[in-house]
Parts: sequence; structure tokens; C-alpha cells
Amino acid sequence: MQHFQTLAGLLLMLAATHTAYAQEAAPVEFALADFPPYFQIDERNEPSGPVLELVAALFAEAEQPHVVRGYPAARLYQRLERGETAVSMGGAGHPEMARTSLRGSAPIFTVELNIYRKPQQPQVRQPAELAGKSVILISGYTYGALAQQLMSPASGARVAHAASHSSGLQMLLHDRAHYLIDYADPMRGLLENLPDNSITSDPLVQIPVYLFVSRAFPDGQALLQRLDAAFSALEQRGEVQRVLATTAYSP
Repeated sequence: MQHFQTLAGLLLMLAATHTAYAQEAAPVEFALADFPPYFQIDERNEPSGPVLELVAALFAEAEQPHVVRGYPAARLYQRLERGETAVSMGGAGHPEMARTSLRGSAPIFTVELNIYRKPQQPQVRQPAELAGKSVILISGYTYGALAQQLMSPASGARVAHAASHSSGLQMLLHDRAHYLIDYADPMRGLLENLPDNSITSDPLVQIPVYLFVSRAFPDGQALLQRLDAAFSALEQRGEVQRVLATTAYSP
């Protein structure tokens, strides 16, 4: 009888261990809306973009399996509200993220949108100063309300589009427009190859990007704390800076 009780106890322990492992191993869904050049859905309908390398490092450090998905913005917010998507990223103060999700304790990275010009062009501090000027935007990239503002006839700006970051820079260098508005990260490597003082950049928008965990996801607060701790560990070891410095952007 004692032998049977011991065996039964061992079986219960094994079952509990297996159940706990299965729960720990269950992947959570990380999802983003289309946000080129950082994250987009490619022609095979697969998520791509440099932010995924940072996400992979973060979840590996937290020992949390995950799957990556991309959705239209409205659907992403619905999934966060229902707890179907567990984790996402978004800008500080984003109303839908704040409504549906808990925010991480520190920004993961900062999105910088700059305005580029030749040194002889006057500095622009706000979009209203672009009236009467020609401006290059990158086709297929996210500029949000800024693009709508610039392309409105009321803005007085003349908007041209470039197919890529490098072609936009070449248009600026060859005086096809007065200004180029583009993201700092993909432009950084291109500017390093130019002679000093050939192009000047001024900050236009800076947006700190945070982790968000769905309020409806079971134990969402605990998951957020684990991811916060994982990010802190990566940052202390210099891994965050390494990943962000080596991520490849399409030219």
C-alpha cells in the first residue's frame, strides 16, 4: 500500500510538472500593425523588418515562446482588447494602446523622423514652414497625419515621392526638391558614405516606442514584468544597442 501511494505521488508530481511545462511553453502572440521601415508584411504575407530581431532577443531572454503576426491597425486593437494578441509595441500616448493594454516601464527604442536638406536651405522647425517648398517622401512608408497635412492643397507644399531611401537622398543631392523627410535609422548608413557637411538633418518628430501587453490577456501583468526584466537585462549587457546598431534596413 505504501509503495502504491509513493508511486501515485510520483505520477501526480510528473503530471503537475508536465502541465506546468506545457503552460510555460505555450507561445504568446506578438503582433504589430504595418509600420515601414520598422515592420511590414512582405509579398508572401509574412512579417518582416528590423524590429523583429529585437523582439526575438527580448522573448528569448524572457524564455517566453512567441509567434509574430501582422494585422491592420483596427484589427490589432480588437485583438488586444480581447486578449487574443498578448504583446505589441506602440508609441507613448497612443490612445488605443492605452485603452486596451498595459505599458512597459521603459521605451524599447525611439522612432526619429528627420527632415534632410542641403546646408544652404533654411532650417525647418515645423511642417507649416514647408509652404511653397518641395518635399520628398518615401513611397510606401508611414508618415501618419504628417503626409496628409503635406499633401493637402492648403499646406502649399509640393510633394514628390521616391521609391527608396537611397533614391530619395539622390533626388535631394541633385536638387530635385528642397527637403527630404525620412526616418533616421535607415538614413544613418547612407549619410555615412557622403562627404562631410553635404547634407544636414533636423529632428521633426521623436516618438518613444514601448511594449504593451493586453489587459485581457491572462496574467498579463506578470508577463509584462518578465518582459520588462528581460529588456533591462539585455540593455545592461549592451545587447539592445548592438541589435539596433546592426539591424539592416532596405536602402
